[in-house]
Amino acid sequence: MLTDPNVDIVYVGNLHAFRRTVGEKCLKANKHVLLEKPFACSVEDAEYLIGLAKERNLFLMEGMWTRFFPAVEKARRVVLGSQNEKGILGEVVSVHSDFNFNAADSEEYPSSFVYNHKLGGGASYLVAPYPIAAVTLFFRGANPDQTKAVGQVDKATGVDLQGNMTVRFPPTGDTAPAVDDSNTEENTPKLPGAGVATLSFGMLGESKEETCVIGTKGQLTIETPGHCPTRVHVAIKASGRGQSLNEVFEYRLPADTEEIKDAGGYFYPNSAGFAYEAAAVARCIATGKTEAPQFTLNETMINIKMIEELRDQLGVKPLPSS
Repeated sequence: MLTDPNVDIVYVGNLHAFRRTVGEKCLKANKHVLLEKPFACSVEDAEYLIGLAKERNLFLMEGMWTRFFPAVEKARRVVLGSQNEKGILGEVVSVHSDFNFNAADSEEYPSSFVYNHKLGGGASYLVAPYPIAAVTLFFRGANPDQTKAVGQVDKATGVDLQGNMTVRFPPTGDTAPAVDDSNTEENTPKLPGAGVATLSFGMLGESKEETCVIGTKGQLTIETPGHCPTRVHVAIKASGRGQSLNEVFEYRLPADTEEIKDAGGYFYPNSAGFAYEAAAVARCIATGKTEAPQFTLNETMINIKMIEELRDQLGVKPLPSS
């Protein structure tokens, strides 16, 4: 496959511990690469792969398919705005995101890969990338300046079973709108860019799996399943506490082809949504882009640093070097 001139890009969805090894082979064969989450199992491995891709002018992206769902694209515009209009939630105050599932539904303990530390098992690699990416999206890919993590690590296998993180984002300016005479749209003492986020991840029980963005002018909820959503609920603050104007946006998934139906359908929910990511990546490669604007390599690095930090705080041992 790597020597086939008709192959432009390789999707790598192998076991986590071998992301760098296989990703490196593909890049050295001059193939564009889409690396499934987690992009790498260490900051060092991630930096190496990104450097290799840039050196060879190849497209490289972490497979954060969530970012390409129309519901998430809509949420981005509502909160952050676009080239032609401003966001309508005001200053982002906080983001709350969760993704917990019950691995016992389909995975045998302790023989399953999800409990195998050497292969990259554990909740921080399996599901934490999703709520982390949700948080960094709405804080515009900023680096947090403080992270606190708690959770449970399985003594027998060494993998993390669940965790909660609280992160703080630093201000991007030193003048609050409340004392800024030139700011006629906000009256908050919150410094621009500053805010907090909480996220929950685990593989012990199912959570609601939503992402909620709280702004000075309203709230937005990416409804369940938050990692592959089709609905967004927007509540714009009205006069008086607890009053709001509500609107729901819904985006239907692509219809299943006859081939998909004959094969028995999908195993995971809303898997038809992979088409959004595939189409976007194809457009990037066709136009000579080496990154996707929906999820840049800079964001990937921020997220991997957050994962490494939370694993360190939980006491999860690093994987051996690739």
